[in-house]
Amino acid sequence: MHLTLEVKRYHEFFWLHAIQAVNIQECCMKCFIGETDNRVYFGTLHQSNALIDIEVREQPNADAYYLCGLSEGFNWYQNTHVAFVPSPGETVFLDNANIRLTITEAKRIDFADYKPNPKGHFTRRQRTCRNWIFANYIKDGMLRR
Repeated sequence: MHLTLEVKRYHEFFWLHAIQAVNIQECCMKCFIGETDNRVYFGTLHQSNALIDIEVREQPNADAYYLCGLSEGFNWYQNTHVAFVPSPGETVFLDNANIRLTITEAKRIDFADYKPNPKGHFTRRQRTCRNWIFANYIKDGMLRR
């Protein structure tokens, strides 16, 4: 998979994570168990404009990959959340006021309407965290359907 990310406006940072397992007791990036690609993090840290152009290191045990961008002031509705899996012949493309993103040989996972309801007590912060929602999506077997 080849990822090209053009950051069009200031972001605190982006991160790319290969997800091998999940822990829904946590939220934010901590709910994903796997490897972070630091080229994305350090290439976008506190940048008004950045360009990342990399081959994504495919992890053999990864269930999915997650690109997250934290906007200026961590304004949740301007954050970027893109979950994807390898998929030969397909391309993820996103172009908005914040970013322009292309990921070749990949398919985006649309989990925006997923409403997890795990047993136990989870905070409002967890229940509104898109990372936590996607972790539940994986835990609930939705990738395999």
